Amino acid sequence: AAASIPTASSGTGGGGGSSSGAARETAALLKSLLKQSRPAGGRRGGRVPLTEGEDAARLDELRRSFGRLIAEGELRPTTTGGGGEDDDDDGGDVRSEWSSYLRKRRSEFVSQLSDRVRSGRQSALRTFCGVAASEPAAVVGSDYSGGKMTDLDLVRRMIESLVDAGGEETDDRMLALLEREFLGPHYDARYFSLYAVRGIADAMYDRATLTSSKKSKKKGDAKDGGGGESVAAENLLRVLLRIEMPADDRELDGPEEGFLFPPPVLQGGEGGGADDGEESGDSDDEEEDDDGETSSSSSSEDESSDDDTDGRKRKRSNGGGPSSNKKSKKSTRPAWQLLRRYRRALQETWLSVLRIPSLPPRALNLALRRVPSSVLPAVHDPLRFSDFFSRAYGSGGLSSVLALEGLFALMTEHGLEYPKFYASLYALVDRRNFYARHRTRFLRLLGTCLGRSEMIPAYAVAAFCKKLCRCALSCPPSGALFALALASNLLRKHGEAACLVHRGGGGGGWAKKATKMEDKFDPAAEDPAEAHALESSLWELEALGRHYHPAVAALAESCGMEDERSATPLHDLEEFLGHTYKSLFEAEKKRGDAKKRRRVPVTFNEPKGLFVEGDVFAGVLDVGPTVVEEEDGEKN
Repeated sequence: AAASIPTASSGTGGGGGSSSGAARETAALLKSLLKQSRPAGGRRGGRVPLTEGEDAARLDELRRSFGRLIAEGELRPTTTGGGGEDDDDDGGDVRSEWSSYLRKRRSEFVSQLSDRVRSGRQSALRTFCGVAASEPAAVVGSDYSGGKMTDLDLVRRMIESLVDAGGEETDDRMLALLEREFLGPHYDARYFSLYAVRGIADAMYDRATLTSSKKSKKKGDAKDGGGGESVAAENLLRVLLRIEMPADDRELDGPEEGFLFPPPVLQGGEGGGADDGEESGDSDDEEEDDDGETSSSSSSEDESSDDDTDGRKRKRSNGGGPSSNKKSKKSTRPAWQLLRRYRRALQETWLSVLRIPSLPPRALNLALRRVPSSVLPAVHDPLRFSDFFSRAYGSGGLSSVLALEGLFALMTEHGLEYPKFYASLYALVDRRNFYARHRTRFLRLLGTCLGRSEMIPAYAVAAFCKKLCRCALSCPPSGALFALALASNLLRKHGEAACLVHRGGGGGGWAKKATKMEDKFDPAAEDPAEAHALESSLWELEALGRHYHPAVAALAESCGMEDERSATPLHDLEEFLGHTYKSLFEAEKKRGDAKKRRRVPVTFNEPKGLFVEGDVFAGVLDVGPTVVEEEDGEKN
């Protein structure tokens, strides 16, 4: 074994025997630490596997050993922008052989770390984070040459191991450790992790596409592979949810402690470099918007692409020189110090993850909850998520309800045209959604979508009011209160639908009006335009006026009868969202207790004796003070 180890100088000194001896000692140490077992002891000898604690100590010692080799220059960091790992080797000499030997041992070490992370060992993940923090990649081929950056390949290996997890769901403690010790404190770690996640997601998509194209694959094998891919896709999404965006550029201009490696200094102080090259993990499509200008649609990018092509070509050919004063000013920092590059990386990564075919429904619903509030406000072009929300909205069930928020945000804030939105929303107004676990979220979004817009056609308003009142007949009191409050608000905001309440002749109440006309409303219609709600009436309010719950009965009697001249405020729908069976019961109980404590008024004077005044026996048998008078006297 010793004969196969290069014995030349490690590069820090001459070719003397001391350097050769140091190389032998280093090689022997690495060989010993890479063994995953220890001598068993005793006469028989043999080897036994290491315990988890011994294995963690061994891997951490390997991390320190390779870190020292990199710091001393014996193991050169990987390069980004060159042709491979061996670009800097002289080719065939002893030093290159020694470097190749060290890289092989390092690759073996990283493979062992990956296996431990897959098995769920937190100590291995902590060591992996330490490796990423101590073994940078070199930036070459740009104006930032000579600087150091996070090794994207190393980060991808770590996340791949975490996502694989032996085909099982990744432990939340592993994800919390990754966020606490790697993603949270370091901005560059977040940036390169985004591109690592994107690369893994693209590989999953390619594998799924290739698998679906193979007709001869066995059904059982395809099922097993799909199950493993589904778990891995969900784990990848959970990792992505742990990556937070910086607040602004000033946060990225903070102290160097916020980065794994100090950002490289631009040579000559002029633009280009890591901001425009692929060493930061950016692809060609992201270079098109390097000037940071945000477009509202892809068409504006296409119109300007022809004008910018020549400029970009000149920029690449001259080593990344500035094309304008504006671009020169914004290119003095590497990509991981620019907020606009974070935004673009976040957008492309989310789009890559969301298009994975094997993403399970549970993970899809998790993304639908997170994207509208945390992703859409931060990405470069939110309209690129419209296809994702449209597919989820049309799938039905819980996914449709959760997609409602994102789709409505794209329509109202970013100008998305979705002609069938209210028809799809109308189909979601169903009695079952008033009993579902997500009813509060659905009802809040329903009130928001119908309450914010005053341009809804009269037939749509009438159809929603009719269907809400129809659902109130069979839903719990808490849902009936919300349905009646929302219907009341719609009737008052859209006066053209008030005919539903006042239709009928001769007065005399709801019962007479209901007998004088035929209800032409079609409850099975999926489109409000085909429901014929304007030709009907809200006879359901008469039935709800006899509801067993007094609050529902009172609200039904006043629905649509509010006097506009009195300027009665609209119902606050948030007050009705918190109602449950328990809260309504407690409210009625308190009201009943208050009635019991209330003193009943009387219409006579209490006598003070057996005989009235003026009688011959008055004052003979006087009665003492009553209990009520004693209580009043004590209070006074």
